[in-house]
Amino acid sequence: MIDSVQHKAQLRDYFDGAGFERWTAIYGQGELGRVRRSIRVGHDRMLKQAATWLSEAGIGPGMRVLDAGCGTGLWSVALAEQGCLVTAVDIAPKMVAATRARAEERRVVDRLTLLTGDLEQVRGSFDVVVCFDVLVHYPPPSFAALLSRLAACSAGPLLLTYAPRKPLLAALHWVGGHFPQGQRRTEIQMIPPQAVKTMLATAGMHVRHSTNINHGFYHVQLVEAYPDSIFS
Repeated sequence: MIDSVQHKAQLRDYFDGAGFERWTAIYGQGELGRVRRSIRVGHDRMLKQAATWLSEAGIGPGMRVLDAGCGTGLWSVALAEQGCLVTAVDIAPKMVAATRARAEERRVVDRLTLLTGDLEQVRGSFDVVVCFDVLVHYPPPSFAALLSRLAACSAGPLLLTYAPRKPLLAALHWVGGHFPQGQRRTEIQMIPPQAVKTMLATAGMHVRHSTNINHGFYHVQLVEAYPDSIFS
């Protein structure tokens, strides 16, 4: 079993190398094979649902947003275009550079603060915290630590995705492990939904919305949680 430092180093190397090429293609507009195309469609559906929840919550111009694990900047730039002030963080330097390039192209780079590093080291208070398709790469102990850190940063909604431990997802992950190397994802860490709910409660968060987003090889649980103080 590798320790958390080694695990993070592996993730950084992957998303700064082969993973960067893979996810740049998935988040782009070019032609894809069946597996990656299904992931693109599923990811798009997830972002649309997240956008609906944030719209209902009244998130808008001037609000401070933390995009924890910004990837190539799809979400960070979209929020900056809406007038939000976004702090975009990623463990992989290439991902942060891609986010900067996207922001410069859309002329919103002045609304972004770009950081390269470990999410557990993020500090500050934000009106909104989002963490999409990042926690799926962390086993329970690291998952819980990251969730606690993100909750501590959120003065309002915390939106996140994780891989729920379910027989279908486990079967798909097993099948994916037998695909050609170029088609494989990184290892997905599945967490029981009740365990995630308990972790959020321990971190002082109350789940308002939770829904499963399934399409082909994209299977995540999308959650919106708020600090308990908002409901007291």
